Amino acid sequence: MLSPVYFITVFLLETERRMENHSKSMEKAAQNMADTVIAIMDRLAGKESDLKLSFEDLTLDMGMFKAKLNGAIVLDVVYAKEAKT
Repeated sequence: MLSPVYFITVFLLETERRMENHSKSMEKAAQNMADTVIAIMDRLAGKESDLKLSFEDLTLDMGMFKAKLNGAIVLDVVYAKEAKT
């Protein structure tokens, strides 16, 4: 017969594995979003444009924690030419 310690150990290892997978998934999603924003900013460069990211009832689900956000982020896209030396 298996001891309760065995089941607790298996449970903890499985929980840790799931948390690692979730963390990797969140990291990939953040990287994809960053790549998209960078591509948009490059297209707006030199046009003195603003990039406004608006969200309403945005739910961030991080496994054990959830947060609901409302608001906007405005990025002023301004590129300066490098000074010649």
